[in-house]
Amino acid sequence: MIKNSKEKEAFYNLCRECFFPPLDLTKYDIPKEVLNIIPETTARAYKIIPIAKIGWVLTVAMADPYNIFVLDNLKVITNYEISPVITPLSQIMEAIERFYGLLQSVKEKDKEEAVREIVSFREEKFDLEEIAKLSKEAKIVNIVNDILSEAVKSRCSDIHIECFEKEMRIRYRVDGVLHEKRKIEKSYQEAIIARIKLMSKLDITQRKIPQDGRFGFHAQGRDIDVRVSVLPVDFGEKIVLRLLDKSSIRLDLESLGFSPYALEAFKKAIAKPFGMILLTGPTGSGKTTTLYSILNRLNTIERNIITIEDPVEYNLLGITQVPVRHEIGLDFAAILKATLRQSPDVIMVGEIRDFETADIAMKAALTGHIVLSTLHTNDAPSAITRLLNMEIEPFLIASSLNMIAAQRLVRKICSSCKISYEEDLSSLEDIPERFRKSLTLYKGKGCKDCNNIGYKGRLAVVEALLFDDKIRDMVLERTSLEEIRAYARDYCGMKTLREDGVEKCLRGETTIEEVIRVTVEF
Repeated sequence: MIKNSKEKEAFYNLCRECFFPPLDLTKYDIPKEVLNIIPETTARAYKIIPIAKIGWVLTVAMADPYNIFVLDNLKVITNYEISPVITPLSQIMEAIERFYGLLQSVKEKDKEEAVREIVSFREEKFDLEEIAKLSKEAKIVNIVNDILSEAVKSRCSDIHIECFEKEMRIRYRVDGVLHEKRKIEKSYQEAIIARIKLMSKLDITQRKIPQDGRFGFHAQGRDIDVRVSVLPVDFGEKIVLRLLDKSSIRLDLESLGFSPYALEAFKKAIAKPFGMILLTGPTGSGKTTTLYSILNRLNTIERNIITIEDPVEYNLLGITQVPVRHEIGLDFAAILKATLRQSPDVIMVGEIRDFETADIAMKAALTGHIVLSTLHTNDAPSAITRLLNMEIEPFLIASSLNMIAAQRLVRKICSSCKISYEEDLSSLEDIPERFRKSLTLYKGKGCKDCNNIGYKGRLAVVEALLFDDKIRDMVLERTSLEEIRAYARDYCGMKTLREDGVEKCLRGETTIEEVIRVTVEF
């Protein structure tokens, strides 16, 4: 079996140590269907060879059965349970040459056919079985793994995998802005899509309808949760992967970059025993992180806190979190009704979308509950008009709301390459009049720490409208938004989003271009 006496002795010692009998591969004839489970490139890289398959158990000959890394990777690649047997390394390499050599010409032909099937997607030719096999090959697995690991290194919040006529494009969203990262050959398109679908437990046979899924992975010592959205497009399917790094989220209001006035407004609103705090802004403006930070501050053993989310993004210890399930009729309103029978002290409603949800939430805020929620409006005062348009009575708005806060996220100047410069803003009509003069501003010139972008990280700009008796009277009288906004700025200390942003520019936290990009002056 082994000619070299030292190698033979070491081999048999390993067999005795592992309690495995030795296997002589020279007496084995490996079936083609077993060889096809593991690609030749993988077999050569890991120095293993599959020899038998019974049900979902694949027997693999290997020289080192203690190599857990190889066993785990084979399980992922094949979707089989791996049963190792011990064989001398020399026999494994000889078997790879012998058995895979016979399949080489057939495999090359099969690959060419698979590529033709992929390229012919628009003619509806699609070999699902072949694509499923290709998606498990080491090259495809490595491409997907590289995309994910590089995204984590780049502090990416979501990955856009886009299909075009002649190529695939990968873009990363870093600090709220998309950057092209790489392009991939069209021939790998369907295999990569299938790989991601399999990881997300989605149906690879469905290519005409949108699908949503999720999976998780471990990278750089962190657990990353991935939300997957698949959308059929003209040249295939577009996939957006949203990366949620649970270890990076900082759930305290002080770390979000709020200005002193905004932080104080939040603290006053949170300190009240009941009432509603409403956050407004577009998707991706950090509303959920702010809500979680408020919940974290309110989370004590004396309080029963329940959240209603679509979906639950981060699990918070000590808080009951309920996911919305529209397919079985569990929408925000239905869950909110049930939640009120659970004797909650604090309720978070992920989003107010309709009259019923708004009506129940605001009545709950009047009956001794602290209610947190979000709404899609451009600024804080506009939320009042939005609620009125949803046919919520003015007295209910005036009585239940403690604060409305509009929020945006701006990119922070990279601290490693920040420089100052003088700028005359007198002719710039996009900023408040009191800032139109010569000022010292800051920017990042670009360095390796920020990938030569000049920005690294994000912080919030906030417009906090804290309700007082005068504002409540103005709501009851249906006073115009302009008058409410003017009163809040002149007598309550409220700063608009742009004013808050420009003040952060003067403190060297962000740039004037970034503030103009994400805010509107009223």
